[in-house]
Amino acid sequence: MIKAVAFDLEGTMVNVEAAHHNAHIAAASIVGVKLTMEDCFQKIPHFIGGPDEDIAKEIAALAPSPVDWKLILELDKSHYEKFLEKSKIVARSGLVEVLEWLKRNDYKMTVGSLTTEKYAKMLMESSGLDKYFDPRLVVLRDDVKQLKPSPDVWDETAERAGVNTTEQLVFEDSPRGILGAVTVGCLTIGMPIYNRPDTVNALVEAGAHRVFMNWDEINTPALIKNLNEESAQSRA
Repeated sequence: MIKAVAFDLEGTMVNVEAAHHNAHIAAASIVGVKLTMEDCFQKIPHFIGGPDEDIAKEIAALAPSPVDWKLILELDKSHYEKFLEKSKIVARSGLVEVLEWLKRNDYKMTVGSLTTEKYAKMLMESSGLDKYFDPRLVVLRDDVKQLKPSPDVWDETAERAGVNTTEQLVFEDSPRGILGAVTVGCLTIGMPIYNRPDTVNALVEAGAHRVFMNWDEINTPALIKNLNEESAQSRA
């Protein structure tokens, strides 16, 4: 039975993907790699979900002449901060209603994200999400040894919530995050930003039990009831 719910942050709860992705494209351009959004989906395997180090390495591999991926990473971070300053930081539509229902019904709620503490704090405070999460239940990049698709972050969120990973529901926008959660027996919901067949299919192939394009689509009590019933049947 689901006792706790874990949320990825960037993309899943707060849509800052435009800032991230414009930063990737801008950084690539400086080192001679001209990319459209479609190019990114086709040529940058870690374009959705990161981590930024891997994206920098993938851009470096496309460069017309040798370039240090660490330089690309620094350019990426600089551009991301500039784009972020111009962005309106808000929770995705419908998310607050889901959080309110979970809170009223005494579900433990955690955050499991690759985001650094600096950005996570800013995003959660600016969007108002910080009031829904106990800081002790927020697991970030520096809290785990291995990044997604390793399940480390989901092991840690479950431990802090005091539940088994099989009692934890995970909401995530990247296939790597879904894969890590499935590995340790979590139920998973894909929450992509981009409504593209390849993006949705990647989440399903990673093991997402459901995929929703928007939080507004979710009937939270019905979803949890159905997932609990399916989980019970699979164990029978």
